[in-house]
Amino acid sequence: MPEKKDTLNALQVNRVRCITSIVLCTLLCIFVFLGVCDQLIVPQNPKSDFPEVGWKAYHLFTILSNMLMALSAAMCIPYAIDGLRNHNYHLPRWYVDLMYMGTTGVVITFLIAITILSSAMGFYRIMLWSNNLYLHTICPLFAMIIFFYTNSDHHLGFRKSLLAIAPVTSYAVVYILMVFIIGEEAGGWRDHYELYRVTQYVTVPGATVIFLIFCFGLANLLRFIHNIIHRNRKAALTRYYQTEEAFSYPDIESAIRTLADLSKVHDKGGELTLPRRAMTILEEKYKSGLSMEEMCSIYLNEYYR
Repeated sequence: MPEKKDTLNALQVNRVRCITSIVLCTLLCIFVFLGVCDQLIVPQNPKSDFPEVGWKAYHLFTILSNMLMALSAAMCIPYAIDGLRNHNYHLPRWYVDLMYMGTTGVVITFLIAITILSSAMGFYRIMLWSNNLYLHTICPLFAMIIFFYTNSDHHLGFRKSLLAIAPVTSYAVVYILMVFIIGEEAGGWRDHYELYRVTQYVTVPGATVIFLIFCFGLANLLRFIHNIIHRNRKAALTRYYQTEEAFSYPDIESAIRTLADLSKVHDKGGELTLPRRAMTILEEKYKSGLSMEEMCSIYLNEYYR
């Protein structure tokens, strides 16, 4: 029974991940586009409690973090399409790092919106009204699904958490400069996050440090969940290639030829992708001592035979 489950995972999870990535990434990009455009075209209202519209919308971390997330989601779509075509969905490490930064940013906005802002201005207005529905609710939820389920191709080390909070750290530095050092009267920004309320109890540097510690802890929580899913998926893939009857041969060369024949069946005329991960797992099983170059040579010779 376990072998059947692992077989099902190895044969279908790749396709499901690709389709899920294409759908969610496309929807996320559309929702961010609608949310940002809505913020840009809203007419100026001097009496509004929140006048950051038009070009001033780019003063908001919500807008910037969602745009970063939309950029990373848009870059994921070609990889997912290629994975659907070649039956080998794999994301480069640098891209996983980029998605980690984008996801951390929008999850920060989600948590601040659903706790602090919702308690001050009402849940409906902050989470469900107008473009807040897209930028505060839908996009962060989609981002977490994409990051955890379809994007967990690499283990993320502890130092990656520092990279994940680089955007929010940069924004915090710019915010302090524009609000507290330059000031609105001299051409800086309005204190739209109302940090002056916090500075009644703690200094600006102290508040910044506390906030960044919170962001770092959140980034590590996201990394922890991501790595658990990554390990489980890797373990299931390893069990498949090491226990499936189709790869049970006296030698690794026969197993690699079987792998090449299976890939050839699904060939739709696209670029050939060498399944290095699968061959590495097979080498761990057979312990033949073959190098990756030798295994690739066997695979190519069988594929084009």
